[in-house]
Amino acid sequence: MVIGGVETPNQIWLAPLAGVTTRPYRDFHRRMGAGLVHTEMISAIGLSYENRHTILMLGDGEEKGPVALQLFGPDADRMANAAERALRFRSFCAIEINMACPMPKVTKRCGGASIMRNPGEAARMVSVLKTFGLPVWAKVRKTDERVHPMTTGNFCAELVERGADLLIVHGRTPAQRYEGAADKDAVISVARKFPGAVAASGDFFEPADAEYYLSSGCAAVFAARGAIRDAFLIPKTLDYLGSSVYEKFLNPSIAKQIEILTEACRAAESIEGGRSALIMGRRLLSGMLKGVPGAASLRRMCAPCADFESFERILTDFRPGGI
Repeated sequence: MVIGGVETPNQIWLAPLAGVTTRPYRDFHRRMGAGLVHTEMISAIGLSYENRHTILMLGDGEEKGPVALQLFGPDADRMANAAERALRFRSFCAIEINMACPMPKVTKRCGGASIMRNPGEAARMVSVLKTFGLPVWAKVRKTDERVHPMTTGNFCAELVERGADLLIVHGRTPAQRYEGAADKDAVISVARKFPGAVAASGDFFEPADAEYYLSSGCAAVFAARGAIRDAFLIPKTLDYLGSSVYEKFLNPSIAKQIEILTEACRAAESIEGGRSALIMGRRLLSGMLKGVPGAASLRRMCAPCADFESFERILTDFRPGGI
């Protein structure tokens, strides 16, 4: 299927998550069945200075399947400059503008959700990025009439008029950050206004949440914190929706979960080294072995590990009911 100008095998996608969606983490969820993955949220200013760490966040051209580049920045000119530099290093299936991040370290730099207070500049970002010949997406939030000059629907209409190929709508206002419940009906209202051009973000924790969004008119659904809480959320959801999934990822046994985790960490080590493997291992472990006797103790034992080797050794020695 084609969504937002990009060919993808399904409608369940891994969201861009700052400090989380590294290359190994993207690879893991792609193997789980994610139809599309994202880079972390990348600073346009960092790219303009060719900051080494920022460039490393782009990943490399060896990844399989569609990868969307997500950028944040204060204005259209710097976003265009960043896109030009990013595409010099590797190719992407789409350029996504982050207009949704509510965190002060981003909004104080006039990026993320602060852009929604300036619809003119937001629209100009879309126009300028369209010149690169790739689909342009925008991730936005539900607006708040007390601080935003436009309703969510009207703001999105401005972006579509300028050529946005896909809108990713999160059902919380910037002031809510990640607190309270996401307004799914607000997302669906925009999706019905722009058929086929809206992906849903916010409170996708169970397969039924994705089904609700999709059956109500959304073109795709972003797995974010839900995929951290449950490392198998994406294959569970695909199976629930009737898509084919590798059997090993459906209701895996304790031993199989440990095997999947160990394989993912070893792959991360081969790509980015032991520190990256250790960080990803801890993160994935938090969403695995739910309800397994001894799992909480396992997590506590892994928390202080200083290197991947000791982490892997603890995993290897794990026995349900105790260590």
